[in-house]
Amino acid sequence: MGDDGNCMRKRRLLTLILLSVLLVLSACGGTDSAAEDNSDEATESPKTGLNEITLEDVMAKKDNSEAFYVLIYDAKKEYIKSTKLLEAYDEAFKKEDMTVFHLNIRDANEQTVSRLDEEYESHSGSSHNPFMYGEIAVVHEGKISSPFDYYGESWNLNRLIGEVGSESDTFFDDNRNKTIKKSIQYSLDYTKDEEIELTY
Repeated sequence: MGDDGNCMRKRRLLTLILLSVLLVLSACGGTDSAAEDNSDEATESPKTGLNEITLEDVMAKKDNSEAFYVLIYDAKKEYIKSTKLLEAYDEAFKKEDMTVFHLNIRDANEQTVSRLDEEYESHSGSSHNPFMYGEIAVVHEGKISSPFDYYGESWNLNRLIGEVGSESDTFFDDNRNKTIKKSIQYSLDYTKDEEIELTY
């Protein structure tokens, strides 16, 4: 309970600081629209489909015992664009009315990723790791879980992105799209089986 109180005080303080900075920027003029855009992003709840998130925010939400889906992958920006990875996932998530964060760990802090990697392997006992292979993971109860691992399946999204990125097809291709749908179904089944209540 004490930790929750400290967390709430820190959030209030951060909000007050952010509002103060925005007021100063507004008073200075010239940056009104940028300040408004930033305040909208800070208070906006995630939309149905894909929502970008930073590794730091994933950590904060995990440590705060929030429950949510996160698509984790490690890929070059040009491959993400040419394969239409995010567009295909976004469309598929919207069809299922799912809200999912996405995180490209390509440029993320290596120490933090390594720590999450070790945490995952210590609680799952599995070598199929969402940070190594990429997939939709479920964050809940202060940990990151793999629906693929739960169902005894394995899949390497990161390798698939590289393969598609060196070809002319995209994730809208029938076979690739079936794989997306399968990964979504595993995620939905996992949250249902484990009775996980998502928090957004």
